[in-house]
Amino acid sequence: MGRTHDLLGRPFRLRTFLKIAAVAFFAEMGGGLNIHFPGHSNGLHQLPPAFLAFVVAFAVLLGLVSLVIGLILFYIGSRLQLVLLEMVATRFTFVGPLWSKYGSRTWRWIGLRLLLILFMLLLLLPFIITTVLYFFHHAHEAGVLGVADFFSGLHIAQILLFVAAALVVLLLIGAIYMLVRDFALPFLALEDLTISQSLGRLRALIAAELGQVILYIVLRFVLGLIFGIVAEIAVVLVLLVSLIPVGIVGVILWFSLHHAGTAGIVVLIACAIFGGLVFLCWAVCVVISFMGSLLTFFQAYALYFLGGRYPLLGDLLDRSTPPPAYAAAFPPPQPTSPYQPPPPEPPPSQP
Repeated sequence: MGRTHDLLGRPFRLRTFLKIAAVAFFAEMGGGLNIHFPGHSNGLHQLPPAFLAFVVAFAVLLGLVSLVIGLILFYIGSRLQLVLLEMVATRFTFVGPLWSKYGSRTWRWIGLRLLLILFMLLLLLPFIITTVLYFFHHAHEAGVLGVADFFSGLHIAQILLFVAAALVVLLLIGAIYMLVRDFALPFLALEDLTISQSLGRLRALIAAELGQVILYIVLRFVLGLIFGIVAEIAVVLVLLVSLIPVGIVGVILWFSLHHAGTAGIVVLIACAIFGGLVFLCWAVCVVISFMGSLLTFFQAYALYFLGGRYPLLGDLLDRSTPPPAYAAAFPPPQPTSPYQPPPPEPPPSQP
C-alpha cells in the first residue's frame, strides 16, 4: 500500500496520477484477447437471399474489424504491462521512454502469453468437448422442449459435479496466469531473458518456496475479490453522487426552456448532449482512477513479494523507495573528523 501511495500521491499531481492509473487500467483491460464475433439467428433462413447475403457479409466484416481491434488492444495491453512493471519498480513516471525501451521484449511476452492461452485451452478442452457432445446429442429435442430443457436428463449431483470441476479448472487457470504474470514477467522485463529462461526462474522459485507461493496466490485471490468489490461500490457511489448536481441543473434547464419554443428546445437538447458527454468523460475518469489505483497496488504487491527473492528487483525497489516521513524529524549524523593525536609538548626552555 505504501508503494502505491508513494507512486500515485507523493507528491500528488493529478496529471501523473491519471497517467499511471490509465497505464495500469489499459495494461490489464487491453491485455486480454477479448474478441467477440456476431452470433446467428434461427430466423435468418426466412430472409430474402440478397438481404441474407448482405447480413452475412456485414457479419464477416464486423468479425474481421473486431479481430483487428482485439489484436491491437492485446498488443498495447501487453506492452503496457511491461511499462507498468518498471514504473512501479523504479517510480519512473515517464511513459514514452519506457514504451520505447520494451518494444522488442513485448513480442517475447506476447509469445509467452499465447503459449499460456494455448495451455489454458488444453485444460478447458475436456469440458468444451463434453458440453458440445451433450448439446449435439440432445439437439433434436430443442425444437420441442427448448434449450432450457437440455439439462433435464441430468441429475442435480451430476450438474453440481460438473460445475465444481469447471470452477476448479478456472481457478487453476487463474493461478497459472497469476504466477506467469507476477513472477515470470519481471525476469523477462528486467533482464531481457528468453521465454524458457523466465519459466525456468519461475519453476525454481516455486520449487524453493512452494508454501509461500501458494499463500501468495490465496491472498492474491482474496484481496482481489474484496478490493475489487470495494472499488466497484466506490465507483457506483461516486457516480450516483455526481448525478445529483447534474440532475438539479437538468431540472432547472427543463423548467426554463421547455416552454421557450423551438429555440428553447434546441438549446435544451444541445445542453443535454453536452452534459451527457461531460458526464461520460467524468465516469471514465472515475473508473480509471479507482481501478487503475487498485491494479497498481497489485503490481506493487507482486513486486515486493518477488523483490525479497530476486536481488536485482529488490535493489531497484530499495533505491527508488523514498525515506519515511518521520525520518525528517531526525537530523543526519554530523561527520566526525578522524582521530588526531595531540601535538607533542615543546622541549623545556634552558634557564
